[in-house]
Amino acid sequence: MHLTFELQSMQAVPEQPGIFFLWDHSHPVYIGRTAPRSDLRAELGHALTMAMLEDLAVTHFSFEITTTPKTRAAEELRAHFAQWGSLPRYNERTASRSLQKPDEPQPARR
Repeated sequence: MHLTFELQSMQAVPEQPGIFFLWDHSHPVYIGRTAPRSDLRAELGHALTMAMLEDLAVTHFSFEITTTPKTRAAEELRAHFAQWGSLPRYNERTASRSLQKPDEPQPARR
């Protein structure tokens, strides 16, 4: 099920652990997961806030309930990389930021 990426659609999301996909039309642009002691509704709400702040291109989202979100997200990221040779657009951005040293300046945003 694909839901429009807006606040009203978040009410249909369960408060359970899982993974989620952010889409730009037919392309997954981010694969995320719930943090420990968090749930899909909270994580997607946070993602919506970040998307609005950073003007990200996201048209809709989908999700999967799972008791092993860290493992499932890693599996989905590996599958995406195997098929396309890269991570989804915004996972690439997140990975490059997390690899920088704390005293290293952040790259300019586009």
